[in-house]
Order: sequence, then C-alpha cells, then structure tokens
Amino acid sequence: MPTSAQQNNKFRDFVVMPSLLLAIWLFLVSGSLTTTGMFMDGLIYSNVAANLAEGSGSFWHLTYTASHHPEFYEHPPLMMGLLALFYKVFGMHLWVTKLYMAVTMFLCAWLTLLLWSRLGGKKENGWIPLLFWTLMPVVTHFANECMLENTMLLFDLGAILLLTSPSSPLSSRRGGVKASVCGFGAGFLLSAAFLTKGFVGLFPLVLPLLIWLFDRERLSAKSMLLQTSLLLVGLLLPLAVIALSVPAAREYFVNYMDKQVLAAWSQNEDARWMVIVYFLRNIAIVVGLVLVVALLKKGLKHKPSSLEWTLWALVASAVLPMMVSTRQNEYYILPAMPLVAVLTALLVEGEVSGWIKKVNKALPYISFSMLVGALLLNIFRFGSEGRDRLLQQDLKLIAAHLEEGERVSIPSELYYDYKLQGYYYRDLRVTLDDQQRCRHFLTTDEYQPDSTYHPLTLPTKEYRLYECVNE
Repeated sequence: MPTSAQQNNKFRDFVVMPSLLLAIWLFLVSGSLTTTGMFMDGLIYSNVAANLAEGSGSFWHLTYTASHHPEFYEHPPLMMGLLALFYKVFGMHLWVTKLYMAVTMFLCAWLTLLLWSRLGGKKENGWIPLLFWTLMPVVTHFANECMLENTMLLFDLGAILLLTSPSSPLSSRRGGVKASVCGFGAGFLLSAAFLTKGFVGLFPLVLPLLIWLFDRERLSAKSMLLQTSLLLVGLLLPLAVIALSVPAAREYFVNYMDKQVLAAWSQNEDARWMVIVYFLRNIAIVVGLVLVVALLKKGLKHKPSSLEWTLWALVASAVLPMMVSTRQNEYYILPAMPLVAVLTALLVEGEVSGWIKKVNKALPYISFSMLVGALLLNIFRFGSEGRDRLLQQDLKLIAAHLEEGERVSIPSELYYDYKLQGYYYRDLRVTLDDQQRCRHFLTTDEYQPDSTYHPLTLPTKEYRLYECVNE
C-alpha cells in the first residue's frame, strides 16, 4: 500500500503540475486558441485543405483561389491532406482547424515525454521539459496557426525515437531484425516528414553519423553506415514508389522543386543569419532559467551523456541548414524546440523537482486557480478576432453585400495582401482578382476605383466596398 506521502507526491506530479502546465499553456495561447484570427501561412494551408475536402482539386493537384495559386505547388501535400480528412470527418469549420492543431500539439508533447524518458528523465518530472517547451515564444505563438512544422515534427520526433531506441544498433551493438525495422521505420517517417514540408524535415538523417562521432566506442563505423543505409532505403523507397506509380506526383515534385526550393535559394529577402537570431531569442528564457538554477546551486550536478551531446548537435543540424534559404522566418526553428526543451530540462531536473517538493501545500491552490483563470480567459475571448481585428470586423460588415463564391475586383497593389485573400476565401469563398472587372470592388482609401463604381455606405474602418453602377 502506498503511504500518504507517496500518494501526495503522485497527486502533485501527475495532477497538480500538469494542471499548472496546462494553465500556463492556455494563458500563452489565449490570443489564438479560441479566436478567429490566423497567421497568413496557416490561412493558405487551411484554405487549400478545405478545397481538397470539398472536392476541388486532388491530393496531387491542390488548388487555392481561382486567381491566386489555382495550382498549388508551394509545399508537399501531406499536411493539407490530413487536415482535409479532419474536415471530411468533423465538418468544414474553423474550430476543426483548431482541433487538428491541438491534436498535433498533444502528440508532439507525448513524443517529447517519450524522448525525455529515453534520455533518463523521470516520468513524474515530465512536466519540466513540457514547461520549457511551452516557454519558448515561437512554440505558443504558432501552436494554433495551422503551420506545416507542427505535423512535420510528429514524424521527425518519431524517427529520432526509433533511432535512439534500445533495439537500434545506434543504442547498442545488437543488430538483427529489430534493428533493421528501427532504421527502415525511421526512414519511412522521414519520407512522411518530406511529404509534409520537404527537405527541412530530413535533419534526423545525420543522427547515425552524429552518434558515431560522439561515441565511437559504442558504435562502429560499419554500424553507422548500415543504419544510415537503412534510413535512406526507408526514406527513398516510398518516395520512389509514389513517383514511379503516380504521374501526378512526379509533376507535383517537379513544380515544388521549381517554385519553392530553387526559388528559396535565388531570392534575396532577409539576411541568412537571422535564423540564428530567432533561435537564440527563443531559447533565452529557458537558458536564463538554467543559469539562475546553476547560480543558486553553485553549479549543476547533471553531466550530459554522449547521447545528449549528440542531440545538441542534432539541434544545430535542424537550425543551421536553414541559412541556405534567403527566406528567413521564425517558425523555421520549431523542429528543434522539443529537443532543446528536453536537453535543458535534464540539466536542472534534480534541483527543480527538489524545490517543487518544498512548496507542496500551496501548489494545488496555485495550479487550479491558474487553470480556472486560463479557461475563463479563453472562454471570454471565444469567437473574438484576435489578430487582424480590423480586417475581420470590416469583412463581417462587407459580407452581407457579397454572395458566397463571388469573384471581387481589387487593385493590383492589394493582390499580394495574402491575409486579405485568405480571410475572404476562408469565410466567404470569395476570390479577389486584380485582372477581371467584377460587380464589386474591394479596396482601401489609398487606391480608388474608376468612376463607374460607387461606394456602398458601410461603417468599415480600413476597407471599402464599391459596386459597379452598370451592373
């Protein structure tokens, strides 16, 4: 029979601390979890997935609007296909998009806990790496924004777990069927990561090499080459089968390489080193916490294992290659964040868990009070605009004067306003077109239509709707 103290400890570790963690997460994502605003990229991906669910286009022939990417080759189709499946099962609604993202975040958290245990972290302290992961601004900022990285990360974490499993020859000198399955299975997951966001999902390919570099006594060069070969077979075989058996897939890959991959190397948008700035900025809070603990305890007891150093090198492998692209965005570092969270949490696990025990009595009240507050905040914000408030408020006023699926003219200067395009297509299936003359004209005060259009009197703030007098 467990003692009263043991029961209290279990209650704290598996109920109180997870509740506190959930409260913190809900506070940090309250700006996007129950609001209707969405990041520009997420608007595009969700709209493409919605088209697929409604029967417009196909898995290898994705479509966006009739005027904007009528053939969508900007990214591989897997994530949008999975989201389309959610739409078909649960219905075409914004909250289904949020549900899909919540499911991917939950699964990423679960895989992060598995990695934590794999590296020797105690199950009852699993809230520490999840807290560190949550405290990285990029994670909560993009948690509900329908980004490709969240889905890609599921496959990458799965591959890392297979490659570091006890059955893998990377973890021991044992070979055999289980080892082959681990290698091939990891490669298969990497092919899924590639089908989600292309080459950026392939960073775990270097893991066998890194393990060999950091622990040559345990892993021979022969085993490293064998596991790398199994990885490549698992990666390339399904992609080759798809490319050889589905002509549309070959066309998709060719267009994707041309329009996205090669374009990312040729454009000159941002300094390539910005990804390092984004990375350092996002781990600053966690690194600061580790330094505070180290100063208070006059050093840290935990000494990283060779596998931990290997995973630190894998973090660099996930971030630094992004400097190849001239398109620098903060969300590019998302795949590295669970690894950083686990590795930094291991450094302070003993000290932090010891401190938590000293405030055992106050924790339940703090935890549950914060959880109630976080839930109430999200309920209060339910259905509000969040980001892009004025644009969405104007859209609601303008929507009454437009028909669903209508084509609306806009000035060429607004054609590349992707948020404008995305919201009108998401909410009304309205295509904004700068080439055709349509019944309605949507614009701002800065860009006026010709005299054949007259304004509709609406109390909008940023956007104006005009109607053609000849219609």
